[in-house]
Amino acid sequence: MKIQRRQCLHLAAGAAVLPVTPPAAALAQGTIISTNAIMIVERTQYFANPGLAADVLNLRRKACAVRLSIGLPAGEIFVKHSGGDGSEPDVAWQCTFADAAAREADLAARAASSAFESVRVEMRKLYARFERQVFSIAAL
Repeated sequence: MKIQRRQCLHLAAGAAVLPVTPPAAALAQGTIISTNAIMIVERTQYFANPGLAADVLNLRRKACAVRLSIGLPAGEIFVKHSGGDGSEPDVAWQCTFADAAAREADLAARAASSAFESVRVEMRKLYARFERQVFSIAAL
């Protein structure tokens, strides 16, 4: 069967709109993709000591830089929005993992990093309260 040029162009255009598997970088940036796989989300929340919210944010940025330096995804940082009810943390961080094994590998890499532990020690001096939640993403 011989395909005409016009048919070939239509086939190529149709293929361009087909869904594709996202790159690992998209997952590393916290993009939520609905699949049958059990994805894991880790979220940490920092409630800063009075007047130290900016310091907490700067140190969370440093923690993300350390994560990148040891081969881990940076995750995403969130800051308190003025439209909230006041119960929100000053700073939150979140990262999505392909599965529980990926999160376990991430935890092991953090535990093995003296640079990351140094950031943890500094951070403990800046917050009044710290919370960590781990979720599985539910199918839509």
